[in-house]
Amino acid sequence: MRKTILLIFLIFTTVSLCAQNKVASDTITPKKEKTPIFQGYSGGMMLHAGYLFGKNPAAVLPSGESISPQGMTTGIGGSLRINLWKHLRVGCEGYVSTMKCGVTDMQDVLQSGSYVRTGSGGLLADACWRMEKVWPYIGAAVGGGAMRTLSLVEGTEADWKPEQFAMLTKQGFGYVDPYVGIDWCMTKRVHLTLRMDWMLAFADNQLVLPTGPRFFFGFMFCH
Repeated sequence: MRKTILLIFLIFTTVSLCAQNKVASDTITPKKEKTPIFQGYSGGMMLHAGYLFGKNPAAVLPSGESISPQGMTTGIGGSLRINLWKHLRVGCEGYVSTMKCGVTDMQDVLQSGSYVRTGSGGLLADACWRMEKVWPYIGAAVGGGAMRTLSLVEGTEADWKPEQFAMLTKQGFGYVDPYVGIDWCMTKRVHLTLRMDWMLAFADNQLVLPTGPRFFFGFMFCH
């Protein structure tokens, strides 16, 4: 009888100690929660300016001279991103850029009113490090667009007279656009963003306009 009571006491003591150790272990090393896939979204508008160059194979004057202006371009656009896991962001973007030929290397050939206008849009993905006050990021966008070139060889846009030597061309292209940037968190919902990219456009297996660096400035609204 005494042996039985002693055995029961030893079993009870062992089970109690194991249970206490398990509770202490769970308290010291709690289970790590999984990071939710969806982390919110953000979107906004940006102004940009840059220097674009390249070749426009469709722009050839009646004299046979090729017109491929290069110079400063300005424009506006925006992007929308979905935040996934800890660092990944995916989304879409669209921009319109205009290069007035009066500030290009063709200003002595083309008259006032000539321009190169580019509309582009596509999908983007980047890696973003969400710190307390700044969010640096690096990524790339792929997509397509169209470039429209108006070349006035004689005359001016200031009158309403028909122009005898004017040419309007339109060319589609695809592009790859690597970029880097940084967000400054003004508030939890409003970010000031700075971005730099280098658009690489291609059509018919050759590099074309618009190719070159651009600098962006704008605001993003985060949710």
